[in-house]
Amino acid sequence: MRRLLAVSLWILATAGVTYVASAAVTLVDLQVFPQGERVEVLTRPAPPPTTTILPTVTATSGGSTTVPTATVPTTSVPATSVPATTVPATSVPATTVPATTVPATTVPATTVEPTPATTVVSTTTTVPGAGGVSTTTRPPTTTTTRPLPPLAIDAVDMAVGTVGSAYDLDLVATGGQSPDTWQMAAGVLPPGLALSSAGRISGIPQASGQFAFSVRVADGSGRSASASFVLTTTNVLRVLTATLPEVEAGSAYQATLQATGGTPPYRWTVIDGRLPDGLVLTADGVVSGTSSGGSPTSVVAAATDSSGRVAHSGELAVAFAADRRTVAARGGTVFVDVFGDSVSLFLASPADGFSAIVVESAGFRVEVQFVPLQGDATSWVVCEVADGVVCTHG
Repeated sequence: MRRLLAVSLWILATAGVTYVASAAVTLVDLQVFPQGERVEVLTRPAPPPTTTILPTVTATSGGSTTVPTATVPTTSVPATSVPATTVPATSVPATTVPATTVPATTVPATTVEPTPATTVVSTTTTVPGAGGVSTTTRPPTTTTTRPLPPLAIDAVDMAVGTVGSAYDLDLVATGGQSPDTWQMAAGVLPPGLALSSAGRISGIPQASGQFAFSVRVADGSGRSASASFVLTTTNVLRVLTATLPEVEAGSAYQATLQATGGTPPYRWTVIDGRLPDGLVLTADGVVSGTSSGGSPTSVVAAATDSSGRVAHSGELAVAFAADRRTVAARGGTVFVDVFGDSVSLFLASPADGFSAIVVESAGFRVEVQFVPLQGDATSWVVCEVADGVVCTHG
């Protein structure tokens, strides 16, 4: 009975010691291996091999840096069935590779007209990982900036201004960056004209002449350009000639038309009517030639200046000078004017008790009769066109 009791107590004591030992080992195991590894007692299998591989860091921007892979040898504990044997925990200290940050590299923008400037920026981001350092490199970002064309002022054909007439002209700039702002740089505009900040020259000129000046334009980026111009203003173009001298049949004739204002020289043309046969108007305004006679005529002439302005004359009468012939007859005297191929009675003057009777007074024939008051026979004077003008009396 005592033997049975002793055996029972021994069994209970052995079980208690085993339970306490197992609990102690488990507690140590939890503190030594916080990631969940454990040391098994008695017949538990040995823990799996442990291998720690460190991360590889690569940074790209003008070069690369590589940290070699580190491998920790595996520690193996063979499975052993040993009564109440505790295998000491083997702890491999963690190896930490410091984070490597490659700073962003900026390639400066290079401006070589007309090649666009390019800016390349690479970005490296370092993020701590659970098992070490993880580095992410983004592809380079490329920004392209196109250069602005140079600022310049276009050449402008300055229109000629007329005194007293409205004038309006726009200057033009190319290139640069809007908006453009204009201002006078030197010289003066004709009195009555002004330059606006938008580049418009406008107003009513008050004086004639040539005016030299310079302007400057500035764009939105602060660049500027300058140019010089000459603006001419003139008085109104007018034809001064109002009449032409008389034409003498059979004699050389010359007369010059006159104009003022505008921009000389002038070019003359006949735009209405006609000159007598034998006379012509030249482009420089000279009427010349020799006329054999004819009926009076009239013309309208036009003067065009070098700027294209046109002015018209009034109606210019072309009259023949009188070839006055005096024909005396019994009973009086007759005065006849010859105009080329025509004749005209100027005056019939009776005398000695005769009276004058006009039968024909103009055209191709002039006839005057002198009738006595008593006693004498009637006399006459005739001038007619027949291969010239012939005057007879009887």
